[in-house]
Amino acid sequence: MNNCKIILTLLLLISFSTITVAQREYDEFVQALSSGDTILAKKISDNITTTESIQTKSFPIKNIPEHVFNFQIDKLKDTIVGLFNIENQMSNKILGKVFYNVVANGAFVMPLTFQAETKKDTVFSRKYFSKPNTSNDIFLHDFREVWLSKFYFSGDHPLEYTANFIVKLDKINNNSTKISILADEPEVINGAIGMGVHGPVARYTSVNPTTIEEYILLEFIASKLSDTTLLPLKLPVE
Repeated sequence: MNNCKIILTLLLLISFSTITVAQREYDEFVQALSSGDTILAKKISDNITTTESIQTKSFPIKNIPEHVFNFQIDKLKDTIVGLFNIENQMSNKILGKVFYNVVANGAFVMPLTFQAETKKDTVFSRKYFSKPNTSNDIFLHDFREVWLSKFYFSGDHPLEYTANFIVKLDKINNNSTKISILADEPEVINGAIGMGVHGPVARYTSVNPTTIEEYILLEFIASKLSDTTLLPLKLPVE
C-alpha cells in the first residue's frame, strides 16, 4: 500500500511539473508578444516545436465496413440520422470501444459524439455536399475531437486520431440498401508546430484510414437496427 502511495505521489508530481513548465513557457511567450519582442517569442515557440514519428501496428486482415440492410433507402437514411442523437451515443458500449477522450492525465474519460448531417441540413458539411454523387450520403462530424488510435503510435504510446465519417447509401432494390462507411480526411497529432495565442499548436498529419472506426460505426448502426449478422471487429496485432 505504501509503495502504491509513493508511486501515485510521484506521478502527480511529474504531471504537475509538466503542466507548470508548459504554463511558464506560455506565459513567457505571451509576455514577449505583448512587449513586442518577436525574436524571443519565436525562440520560445521554436523550443516547443516537435515532430513525433508515425508508426503502425501489424494489421494483416482489415475490416470491410459495408453491409446490406433490408430497408428502403430513404427510410434507412432517416433512421440512421435519428440514431446519432446525444442519448444514443453517450452511453453506447460499441462506440465506447474507441470514441472517447482521456483528459486530466487519465483522471477522466469523456465519450465523444458525432453530428449527423444530410444534404438538406448542412452546418459543418457544406463543402462535402457540394461534391457530386453525395445526395444520399450522411456526414458524421466529429467536432474536431481526437481519440487514441488503435493502429497509429509513436514509440511507446498511441497517437491521437481524428476524422469525420461518411455513410454512403446505395439502393440495391426497393427493400434493400447497401451502406458503406468511409473516413473523411483522417489525421493524427504527432507533435507541435509551435506556440499560439492559446498555447501549443498541435501538428496534424494526414494518414490512411484504419477501418477500425468505420467498422465500429457500422456495428453501432447494425445493433440499433437489430441486425446481428456482422462479422466480429478486427483489430491490429498487439
